[in-house]
Amino acid sequence: MTMRLRGVLMLLAGLAVMGLASCGHYTCGAGFGVSTCTPSGSGLGGGGTTGNTNATAYAYVVDTVGTMDGYTLDTTANTFGFSTNYTAPAIPASDIGAGVVVVQNKFLYAVFPISGQIYGWSIDSSGDLTSLFTPIQGSLAIGEADYNQQTVITNPAGTLLFISAAGANQILVYQIDSSTGALTPATGSPHSTLDLTLEPQNLGMDGLGRYLYVSEDSGDHAGSFIGAYSVSSTGTLTPIGTFQVPLWQMQGDPTGDYLIGISGKTDSIYGSDDYNIYVYNINQSTGAITAATGSPVVTSPQYAPFNIAVQPIATNGALIYSFSVDDLGEGDNPVLGYQLTPSTGALAELSSSPFSNLGVAAWGGFDPSGAYLFMYSEASITAYQVSSTGALTEIAPIPLNTGGYWAVADAQ
Repeated sequence: MTMRLRGVLMLLAGLAVMGLASCGHYTCGAGFGVSTCTPSGSGLGGGGTTGNTNATAYAYVVDTVGTMDGYTLDTTANTFGFSTNYTAPAIPASDIGAGVVVVQNKFLYAVFPISGQIYGWSIDSSGDLTSLFTPIQGSLAIGEADYNQQTVITNPAGTLLFISAAGANQILVYQIDSSTGALTPATGSPHSTLDLTLEPQNLGMDGLGRYLYVSEDSGDHAGSFIGAYSVSSTGTLTPIGTFQVPLWQMQGDPTGDYLIGISGKTDSIYGSDDYNIYVYNINQSTGAITAATGSPVVTSPQYAPFNIAVQPIATNGALIYSFSVDDLGEGDNPVLGYQLTPSTGALAELSSSPFSNLGVAAWGGFDPSGAYLFMYSEASITAYQVSSTGALTEIAPIPLNTGGYWAVADAQ
């Protein structure tokens, strides 16, 4: 990777930590790797502490002062706040990380590129974390990337962990022991992406875990082309080829039939906006992708998608939410919502979209069940209950100690 590209990635990371999307709504003191924000107006409810008796889900956030913070969603009490009796495990300080993932609702993994370490914990019924192994040390060559890039993901079954290492033109693949959570390098890992002349960045899978899609590394938050691999049950990657599609971030729908993505191009970073959401058919036999009916879909209002969240479990077509920043990068636009038509891949905008009456955010993600959507605005995380129609009901936002990668596990 060139020094210019590394510099841009570090700039993006700094912007993210300083609240690219939301510190316009907060009074913040920030620097690279550390951000402290306090609310400067109304609208920030919840907070404090909440018990774990009726926990619905647990959220974990990298705290750049050196701990993994824990939060509890209790839908019985309609609260979302700091977990009580929770002992935050130590993590590398001043390292915003490269990604955090929950696996099978019982394991949590976090990757820290500055320290070159992979951490793993088990999640118990009260949301507490117990270390699975001594942190795995190595040269991860990931670089400091802006938040919610999909550089660390797991397959839908939770048996494989994928890490994108653009600086080394590699993808690291680990097998996950379903009993102990131990990580074992898959055959051929680390896998060189030079077979597709690709510097890997964001990763995405089809909803059945058969194919891995990888976007080309970019310093200006913009997709240019993607590579694709078939994935064996043990994590071996076999190249399929490259596709000239403008994807920066992509996620598969639960059926495995469609890949949904965005180019990520926004005026504040790239210099112009791309208002489209792209949907591609996935050939179940080959992994090849072709444009689906009606794709691309122009967002209305025209908000250039900065990040999307695709519902991981759905019975009547996955819900998709789009998050965006304004053209100056000083605030966020209202969230937009769509539903995928399973038979065609067409997107229909939800009747409740845009969600002008709710909070705004540049990033968002579902819990593993797909019943709750979490919006991340650097200074806070807000939890929403998702109805069958895609309507969102706010439970509560909570302030964060510092900004960092995050992931959600459903209570067991």
